[in-house]
Amino acid sequence: MERVQNIRQALRAAVRPRPDTTPLPPRLLSDEEKARIARMYEEAKELSRSGCSAEAIDLYRDLLQLDPQHLRARNNLGCLLGARGDHEMALREYQQALELSPENWEVLHNTGAALGSLGRFDDAISSLMQAHEARPDDPEILYNIGMAKFQKGLYREAVHYFRRSLEINGANEMIYLHLGQAYNHLGEVERAIDSFERVIKASPNHARAHNLLGVLYRSQGKVADSKRMFQRARELTGA
Repeated sequence: MERVQNIRQALRAAVRPRPDTTPLPPRLLSDEEKARIARMYEEAKELSRSGCSAEAIDLYRDLLQLDPQHLRARNNLGCLLGARGDHEMALREYQQALELSPENWEVLHNTGAALGSLGRFDDAISSLMQAHEARPDDPEILYNIGMAKFQKGLYREAVHYFRRSLEINGANEMIYLHLGQAYNHLGEVERAIDSFERVIKASPNHARAHNLLGVLYRSQGKVADSKRMFQRARELTGA
């Protein structure tokens, strides 16, 4: 069995296209091929749900050899590559998916997130805003726009998108953390403190929020509160 698996892996490596190639032209699939592709797609999704991301990636790539025009498989492959930190390769998959469906809001969103992870914030905002036009009340899109704005130093605009995401999605400690940091950059210390306190309320063991509160309390001359926050942060990090 191990020998067979090794042969299969060697075959995949030999026939797999370069990650920067565009999808091959569509071809007519037989009913048997369509059924096989459908089974491969469901199996890849199940592997992904089970945490077997490497196996799911291999299966999606095998599937795309058979059907390069499979939009969902290409998008899902991009998500798995991005989750393991291969943002360049993820972006290539999303770009190829956009060639198949240029206005697909989900792919536009994922493209924007990948661009943001690569530090290409202007391009990220452009892609995310296109997704936002299609899904104006999607909290994740709003959050990612806020993050791209934050990374560009557009803190007031970032606050707007973070708050809008929170209005729709309710309490979320990650968004409150970045909201607090944006307020801090704007010099709105009380609002920053309120945001970090909300992080701790939602996630009492959040070391970074404790540390950031310690810094802000110290800036206000609240020495005892500051020491308490720093001490708790050290306990949580084991420092």
